[in-house]
Amino acid sequence: MTPDQEPPEVSIPTAGPPDPSSPQSQNRKITVREMLEERGEAWALELLACEEGLDDTIDSFELNRPGLALAGYFEVYSSERVQILGLTEVSYLRSLPSAERVRCLRRMFRFHIPCVILTRSLPVIPELHEVISEFKIPLLRTTHLTTPFQAELGQYLELRLAPRWSIHGVMVEVFGLGVLIQGKSGVGKSEVGLELVERGHLLVADDVVLLRRLSAGRLIAESVPNLRHHMEIRGLGIIDVERLFGVRSVREESELSLIVQMEKWDPQKEYERLGLGDNLVELFGCSVPQVTLPVVPGRNIAQLTEIAALMRRLKNQGVDVARDFDRLIVESLQRKSTQARTAGRSHTAPIPAPIPEPNKSGDASAEGPG
Repeated sequence: MTPDQEPPEVSIPTAGPPDPSSPQSQNRKITVREMLEERGEAWALELLACEEGLDDTIDSFELNRPGLALAGYFEVYSSERVQILGLTEVSYLRSLPSAERVRCLRRMFRFHIPCVILTRSLPVIPELHEVISEFKIPLLRTTHLTTPFQAELGQYLELRLAPRWSIHGVMVEVFGLGVLIQGKSGVGKSEVGLELVERGHLLVADDVVLLRRLSAGRLIAESVPNLRHHMEIRGLGIIDVERLFGVRSVREESELSLIVQMEKWDPQKEYERLGLGDNLVELFGCSVPQVTLPVVPGRNIAQLTEIAALMRRLKNQGVDVARDFDRLIVESLQRKSTQARTAGRSHTAPIPAPIPEPNKSGDASAEGPG
């Protein structure tokens, strides 16, 4: 797709995740070779054995330390994951006789394993190198400590293997919140995005937005490489935002926190006026807040998008302005009602005491006090 071609619009699904058979929604896979090329220098990774196994694929971001597998327990052994051998595992292997060590490693490596990584620059046990070569499993080694390396590797694999989809819209980071601006073609999404950039916010993607779903129910948005930092403005053409506004005006990726749906004003439609409830939409299996902004001449949609982002930040911090205002109104009405009832009781005239009837002689009844 060339920059001047507009992709087909992708409508937001109303419920549930997308079809898992869709090519875009399939979990991605990477090879051990790709991981080594991309992160080998940063992690000080070196290949110790079995270069021919570098094209084996990694399809799970979860990692495994095979402590129990080394001891012979394979009931819950996750062989499809990258295997990490730290000081604990290597020390256990060293404690075994050589024959038992070989038997233990063969039992573990008979499964399909993407690769094995030694941490802490630990020396390679001869039997480990022998069995690894026999089963053609790549053996890598890093200088990093085991726990921090596991965290970095797990995060890297989660990002690389996360399922991805493309969606039509403009992605901007507004006050630290990732905002996806959507709407029909020609409604002015790119113009609103450009005005937000002029106001000091960050462009993530224009026209085609790539979304990655992480395991924690988060959606990370980024641009396709060919269109990165570029926008299409009708009447002007393609502009390079980074060159026009500087490197501080763009960002590589941002977590999706809010959807702004732009649409032409419909006089027959009832738009939100109080904001008491959260309008959530299901986007690729994740619930995302959405606001609808009708477009009419004179309405500054960029400014309203800023306000929507600020209100979402307040809600994320536990502050709901609309509900607080509604509670104040209800409490005020209740106080006035209570005051009215109290005032009504205090102004009620007392009931007079009954007047005694006179006797036949005209004198008052002798009955009475005293």
